[in-house]
Amino acid sequence: MNAREQRRQDWQARIAAYRASGLTMKAWCNANQCSVEQLKYWLYNIKRGSPQTTPDPKTSPVQFVPLATVDPPGSVSSNPSLILHIGEFRVELHSGFDPKLLREVIHVLTTSC
Repeated sequence: MNAREQRRQDWQARIAAYRASGLTMKAWCNANQCSVEQLKYWLYNIKRGSPQTTPDPKTSPVQFVPLATVDPPGSVSSNPSLILHIGEFRVELHSGFDPKLLREVIHVLTTSC
């Protein structure tokens, strides 16, 4: 593998990590020592060069993770709640929440601008 192919492969991995992180471009770039311009360049470059290389967040299925609930010691909850972290956002749900509204909120938060 030559240096160019290696660089492309490295950026493919970085793009996958960026998309999985849920962070904004600016936040992810700050945390990963690169510029937003570099990330945008490689997102475009890889998408243009091989569309099947990285998953498109608009068409990729949502991935769910197992959830374990733990009440803080000494707490008695009469109104249970669930807190979802989606990227930099926090959504707090209480019993009786509207599932349709939750779907709409998740859609807005996971749709890239």
